[in-house]
Amino acid sequence: MRILVALDGSDSSIQARDLVAGLPWPDGTAIHLVTAYQAPIDWSGGPGAGMPWVGDAEDALRDELAAELERLAEPLTKHAWEVERRVIEGRPATAIIDAARDFGTDLIAIGSRGRGPLTSMLLGSVSAEVVDQASCSVLVARGERVSRLLVATDGSDVARAIPDLLSTWGVFRGVAAEAFSVAPPPERTFELVADVYTLGRYDFTEDRQQLLDRHRRFAEEMAERLDERGIPATSTVLAGDAAHEIIAAARRRGVDLIVTGTRGLHGVERVILGSVARNVLLHASCSVLVVRNSIPAPGLVGDAATAVTQSAPAAA
Repeated sequence: MRILVALDGSDSSIQARDLVAGLPWPDGTAIHLVTAYQAPIDWSGGPGAGMPWVGDAEDALRDELAAELERLAEPLTKHAWEVERRVIEGRPATAIIDAARDFGTDLIAIGSRGRGPLTSMLLGSVSAEVVDQASCSVLVARGERVSRLLVATDGSDVARAIPDLLSTWGVFRGVAAEAFSVAPPPERTFELVADVYTLGRYDFTEDRQQLLDRHRRFAEEMAERLDERGIPATSTVLAGDAAHEIIAAARRRGVDLIVTGTRGLHGVERVILGSVARNVLLHASCSVLVVRNSIPAPGLVGDAATAVTQSAPAAA
């Protein structure tokens, strides 16, 4: 297992570190701590470029960040994990995504907000961009523990891959879960037919009860497959706006972590991140795990693990 933890010293990024540190990752898990900075000088010839003090200032900044990263790594070094620290110059979101690709990362853990001037936003711009563009799953932390899961499903291939991925990681074994599926509200049917919001292979001649029954089967199948993998699960089906119902249910049930696929619950494929997954990520009060349809092969590391992850088929 390879995990990249993005740190910028903010309380939110510390939550991401502590959430990762509190999960029972297997011995030998490789954890890559990354902090990124942007040099304050225009190296293309702006004022002061090329002067000796410019390089000294950047060296001092890197040394300061490296020392801070060493301090922040301490809770992770108490386990039998391989912990690497890396200070990267570059635009933060781009640096994190590139580092994750170079590292062959299975999971990026990141805080929900940075420490810049827009920390009051529900989701920071760096976190949002990382979730949109990373090629692996991303855990956006809004807490430091996981004691209860809500797993959202719409029966898609991405959603069906979730139990196998969680089983491969092994860290949620024994954690109570609720498999949750939301049928579209009746008033959205015309929009669905008009392809504003598509249900993919659904038959629109089905009556309302048939649609609810279909989503009930999605939830029951998810719960059964989670149970088989050591994650005790119940199932729930509701009708309404999917993001709203998922967020409200997580709040009512005291859920620590919502697990969702990347594509729009209801099959939207035209955007990088589906609208429902995006709204859950933006507005949930708990941590959110956005799963991409990839499963690392046990025992493989480095380029071999990356190759298998990128080519892994959807769970049947």
